[in-house]
Amino acid sequence: MSVQAFYDELAPLYHLVYENWEATVARQGTAVASLIHEHWGAGARTVLDAAVGIGTQALGLLALGFRVTGSDLSYAAVNRAQREAAARHLPLTCLAADFRALPVQAASVDVVIVCDNALPHLETPGDIKAALRECFRCARPGGGCLVSMRDYGPPPPSGTVEVRPYGERVWAGRRYHLRQVWSWRGPRYDVSFEITPADKAADATIVKSSYLAIPVAQVAELMNVVGFQGVRRVDGRFFQPVLVGTRPAV
Repeated sequence: MSVQAFYDELAPLYHLVYENWEATVARQGTAVASLIHEHWGAGARTVLDAAVGIGTQALGLLALGFRVTGSDLSYAAVNRAQREAAARHLPLTCLAADFRALPVQAASVDVVIVCDNALPHLETPGDIKAALRECFRCARPGGGCLVSMRDYGPPPPSGTVEVRPYGERVWAGRRYHLRQVWSWRGPRYDVSFEITPADKAADATIVKSSYLAIPVAQVAELMNVVGFQGVRRVDGRFFQPVLVGTRPAV
């Protein structure tokens, strides 16, 4: 299953990843806004969310008065993000694009964000470097990039299988059981994301993708390589480690 197909299939149910998606939208928006203000100042108000998904970070930022453009590989996710924004009377423009080739003018936004472990979907460090180079191109001088990702350690032996339960969720009067199954193959792992109705009245939704277990420090170095300065890791402010870097003003 391609990454696009993975998120196209997951888009209608993606909110079930969180126990309370509405609360998560507000919490993550506030956290990202605080980081933007801290690193790029109160004047940094235009944001490109290059992995917008169904809008988990974008909607929270919009509610705080930021101007946000969303981009995502998944058409279904982009369409849902726009519907969610419209339901909240928030102005969200979305594009369907690979973040290695963003259809956005150079130096046109204050900050580019790539959250929720989106970059490690790419196949190689070279692909991640290409995506970060696009983030650098889109950010204005003096603006920057904010990335969140899993804190990967050394991968386990190939063939290792890990089951990661999310627990039970209740939505629209029905209960669901969620889990991920990770199957390791060297530095990559295949993910099976399973959403199963507890009453068995419908089939489980099972979507599959893969990730590169790239260390946070290696992504930070790639940010340096493409030109970001002051790259540093920030912990304890978001549900994942965050990397921030600034495009030089001159």
